[in-house]
Amino acid sequence: MAARAKINFGDFRMRLLRAAGIVIASMLPPAAWAADMNAVRQAPARDWSGFYLSAGGGFGWWSADQYTDFGGFPAPGPSVGTSGSGGFATVGGGYDWQFAPNWVAGAFADAQFGDIRGSIKAPFEQYSGTTSNRLNFAAGLRLGVLATPDVLIYVDGGYGHAEFTGSGLDPTPLVPLSVAGQHYDGWFVGGGVENTLDFTGIASPGWSMKTEYRFADYGRRSAGMYVDATGAPDSAIAFKPKVQTLSFSLVYRFNEAGSTPF
Repeated sequence: MAARAKINFGDFRMRLLRAAGIVIASMLPPAAWAADMNAVRQAPARDWSGFYLSAGGGFGWWSADQYTDFGGFPAPGPSVGTSGSGGFATVGGGYDWQFAPNWVAGAFADAQFGDIRGSIKAPFEQYSGTTSNRLNFAAGLRLGVLATPDVLIYVDGGYGHAEFTGSGLDPTPLVPLSVAGQHYDGWFVGGGVENTLDFTGIASPGWSMKTEYRFADYGRRSAGMYVDATGAPDSAIAFKPKVQTLSFSLVYRFNEAGSTPF
């Protein structure tokens, strides 16, 4: 009777594991290809460096502490707080530099034109009027990080300038008085998000949108009151406004090949 073949289970198990390893390895991408794909996923899809222009609008509000000022000295009466709100349009421009590779730094300047209207008061005489923040200028720097290749999150700050209109005062005294328009210099800080318009599904090279909040603080100044008939100076209203704005803007960058603003 022929001898039965002896099965070496250890050798069979090794061959099975080797075959399974070959199959699994064949299903995996080559290391070089995997590294290239990882680099593509991490590399920014666009270059944020270059000049840009922006335009848009938004909503603003301000608050101010006031008291009657007699020759540089506050009146013995109380101080009051007033506020205002309203809309505005904005235009601006700047330059950004992308580095390291997901950081963006830049310089910019812009202006806001609107009617952020509220009250101005002389508490000692109990006079009041209406003033409007019609114009704001800003120039500063910003620093941001790319959360994705198409989304920039940033903070900014710098110099701010604000202008407020003059007003007649009520209740009308025996000698009608008005308060002069004033301009203020100060500083601002803010932050926002800028993202490309690719999420709309429409190819829009060069275009993005920006949403930004700012807080501006201006030094205290005296808004002088004067006699309407003669223009002679009277007392003054010490006025120190703080202005906050929320704006939405379209941005066009000139650095993208094939992009055209119109």
